Amino acid sequence: MSEHQRQREGMFSARAGALGGRRRTAPRAEETSDVRRFRGVLGASVAAALAVVGAMVLTIDPTTERAPGPVSVAHQAATTCASCHADDGQPVASRCVSCHGPHPSTRPGHRRLAGTGALPCTSCHAAHGDYGGVAFLPEGAVLRFGAGAKQEVPELHGPALAELERVPVIPAGRCARCHDPDASEDPIVRCLFAEQRSLGDARPTVCFDEHQEFRWDSFSRGEGVYARSQLWTAARRAVTAIPVAPQAPPREGSAWWWIGVAALAGTSAWGLARLLGWVLARRRRGPVVAAAVEPPKVKRLPQINTATCIGCHACVDACPYDVLEVRSFVAVVVRPDDCCGLTLCEQRCPNGSLVVTDGEPIEDRPRVDGSLQSLDTPGLYVAGDLTGLPLIRNAINQGARAARAAIESLRAEPGRAGAGSTGEDPSVELLDLVVVGSGPAGLSASLAAAEAGLRTVTLEQGSVAESIRSFPRGKLVFDQPLGLPLEGDLWLAESTKEELLGQWRRIIRSRRLPIEEGVRVTAVRSVPGGSGPRFEVEGQGEAGPRRWRARRVILALGRRGTPRKLDVPIPEALAARVHYSMADARSFAGQRVLVVGLGDVAMEAAIALSRQPSTTVTVSYRGREFRRGKGRNIEQVERLAAAGRIDLRLGTEVVRVDEGAIVLRGRDGESSVPWDVMMVMIGSLAPWGFLETAGVRRARVRAPVAPDDRPPAAPDDRPPAAP
Repeated sequence: MSEHQRQREGMFSARAGALGGRRRTAPRAEETSDVRRFRGVLGASVAAALAVVGAMVLTIDPTTERAPGPVSVAHQAATTCASCHADDGQPVASRCVSCHGPHPSTRPGHRRLAGTGALPCTSCHAAHGDYGGVAFLPEGAVLRFGAGAKQEVPELHGPALAELERVPVIPAGRCARCHDPDASEDPIVRCLFAEQRSLGDARPTVCFDEHQEFRWDSFSRGEGVYARSQLWTAARRAVTAIPVAPQAPPREGSAWWWIGVAALAGTSAWGLARLLGWVLARRRRGPVVAAAVEPPKVKRLPQINTATCIGCHACVDACPYDVLEVRSFVAVVVRPDDCCGLTLCEQRCPNGSLVVTDGEPIEDRPRVDGSLQSLDTPGLYVAGDLTGLPLIRNAINQGARAARAAIESLRAEPGRAGAGSTGEDPSVELLDLVVVGSGPAGLSASLAAAEAGLRTVTLEQGSVAESIRSFPRGKLVFDQPLGLPLEGDLWLAESTKEELLGQWRRIIRSRRLPIEEGVRVTAVRSVPGGSGPRFEVEGQGEAGPRRWRARRVILALGRRGTPRKLDVPIPEALAARVHYSMADARSFAGQRVLVVGLGDVAMEAAIALSRQPSTTVTVSYRGREFRRGKGRNIEQVERLAAAGRIDLRLGTEVVRVDEGAIVLRGRDGESSVPWDVMMVMIGSLAPWGFLETAGVRRARVRAPVAPDDRPPAAPDDRPPAAP
């Protein structure tokens, strides 16, 4: 073994020991953008081609489509293909005399050309592509016919005939090879009507004596006796009334019909292939792991073995919070504060180089058990962002878990059916459950309680889903199905906040959930009495103080209720110009806005404000670099700052708020920023005072630390994250 190999092996052993030993088998590799293929195209193409061929077979008449055109009317009944076409090498025109007999031209010039073979029968008459003519029926009707169509000549009656007679009409265009119909000295002008000059090559010739001289000799046909010149005279009248022979309308829409059939067949085949691939992938992948419910006790972070990492970006693509980046061809944890502890990155790593390990204990988390019940106050449950789990999906699952645990405990409680009495005011109804908060966790708990038929009420100090309402207009909040009690999965791919709120309002109306908005809960107290836990809930509404009694209580408050404020006095006259959330950037168009903070919420607000007309945006952050936030937000802020749309001031903090300007202090001293509005987005405070009074204790109290330029670690500066 070479020295280089021994050093590499020693490095690997050291790192493997630090990671607790490298696993012998890597996790199952899942499909990523590196290996994904656009499948199903070949099958769709084959299906489309077969569909077109089938449509053509069903719609095309081979007897007409293979020929130069439809067989003329005079030849349809008495001829077959073999009558004119044979393998003896003779020209087709020489076979006309087999049916029509010798009938040379009466004109010397035509007769001379016909003798040299320059003017065969097919020069004027076509067996395919009928030029039409005039037909005389025995009953006296006169028809003007063409290729595949006929039209009766009005107010014209033919002579009495024993059988059908036809007079072919040759268009002037067939004579144009030798004659000039527009030259007055050309003999052909005697065969044309001057008033039909505008028809050009389509105007009919009316000299019918090409093969028979124009004379009044009579001959017999069956029962009738007539002069041929009478038919020619009637034919002239017919072409005067209808100069151009009628033609069958072309078949329209066939090509589009074939294209439609091909598109339908191809799309169906592609969709079937994708569905089959999805089903097979689901079978290979196995059942989907349920989202987390129990709050984590320790901070979990990815650990990367740089000796074996191949820099494939699989873990970077899997992380929903841009915690990881690939630098110098290996994955690196660049934003540890944003890591939520999910193991998606570990699952996607193709060779086991990344392992999610336990780190420091999480501070400021409530003491709850696996069912989210307080370890200090039985019957009191905590769900949602207070537990330290991000994602709307996790909050929904926690609300359902807490409600179902409360339902099970109520069913096991003796004397469940009666209203009971706590020794307090009996005029106040004893409810089964009170839910505080109507965010994702509170709504899920309310639905689970309604599904079980509990007597319940949900109290909300603002409006339903207040935390989601505070998101910027059009913000994407999730792109996975959310499973709600009673409702099942809500399939809203890349849903905006408006779409999600619309769905929640529909659910509340359709299920008639008992939600009271505008009620701020001020206290939750456990009271003695009864055969189980009893609580009194006090609140303040528009009508004054309110009180409820309940067997169980679920606190689904979230962290958005108490925003973190600046340690700087703000004059009361200027307080209305300070905001702690932004729902619609358009309302601040044309103003000078200072955004304090650089988390995801602050960056999204700054980006939205920079797009408004005549709006000046300044961002102040006391850190000297980006420490948290999604990669796409950081990239946009940096791009807008480089373009001058955002004035980014890192390493600064607000020291004074005056009416005309806000004073910032940084490394280079103090500077003033003119302002109309200030957005303070530096996180929020968990309501520990309220929680501890209610009976929820913290698992660990933060030890005081020396102040520095780092942002607070416990309270995040963004709302509950989307899945």
